[in-house]
Amino acid sequence: MIWASFRLQRVQLLTLLGVLVVGGGALVLLRSSMVGAITSARLTECVERGGTACASVDQNAFLDDWSNLFQVARILIIVLPILIGVFVGAPLFAQELEHGTHVLAFTQSVSRTRWMLSKLVVALVPALVVVAVLQYLVWWWLTAAGTLGPRINGAWHPVNFGIDHVSPVAYTLFAFAVGAFVGVVARRTLVAMTAAFGVFVVARFALDGQVNRFVTPERRVAADGLTVDMRDGALSVGRGWLDAAGLEVPWDRAVSVSDACRTTSSAATQGQEEFLACMRESGLENRYSLVLPESSTWIAHLYDAAIFGGFAVLLLAGTVWALRRQS
Repeated sequence: MIWASFRLQRVQLLTLLGVLVVGGGALVLLRSSMVGAITSARLTECVERGGTACASVDQNAFLDDWSNLFQVARILIIVLPILIGVFVGAPLFAQELEHGTHVLAFTQSVSRTRWMLSKLVVALVPALVVVAVLQYLVWWWLTAAGTLGPRINGAWHPVNFGIDHVSPVAYTLFAFAVGAFVGVVARRTLVAMTAAFGVFVVARFALDGQVNRFVTPERRVAADGLTVDMRDGALSVGRGWLDAAGLEVPWDRAVSVSDACRTTSSAATQGQEEFLACMRESGLENRYSLVLPESSTWIAHLYDAAIFGGFAVLLLAGTVWALRRQS
């Protein structure tokens, strides 16, 4: 049964193999070439430390050569799950149901359940492997770019978050499950491919950033009373003012006091010190921010994978149930 499934899906499997070999080889070569360019341009210290280490070197030539390639690599990992859902998951059963070849499979000695599971495993496992390997290679390459690469934006950046940890694999599983389920229900390959694309895109946009709510934020107080240090890649999810006792001031009161202090002639003409003094006279001592540390992104990724993986399991169970009812 496994061999028959391989033969029936050989086009998709060969395509996945080609993507893995070509994409993986290209990423390895690009990283090697980039590391050589960094060394020859004497940007090693700048890449590793950033800040003042980059002040005495010319970064423009490097960024002109590599920035677009970085974006292409990130886009590859973002779109790969939906491509697998559309071109691997959607036709998996829809094609057989559309052409009626499932009837022959149902009349063989192999049970329907084994037939379905064989096709699912043969199609899904290679797809997940391809995504996981290419994701790792992209991460390996972009990390080597250091402060000159897109990872300088932090792990909470929407694009960086979408290509990190277990999230791409979970998205692939979900996209595949959507395609397979819609294919069984619609019994038309083109309809399944179109619907899989639409459902996945809507789900990704609807759930984007929602997992951040499951991560417990920490409160950071501004050292100078006004500016909270966010240089470590943390994500701000809230802000406000504290009184002298360290208690949070209601937002509407903080806004009204801030507006009043900004309109005073002293604060308007002489800057932050006078503004802060005015705020403190009104009982507002320090600004604070609620932040999600970069070190806690793995928690968000686990929730992300649990949500999309959970939906995928339900869809795959629905696919099996719907297939068993086919005549």
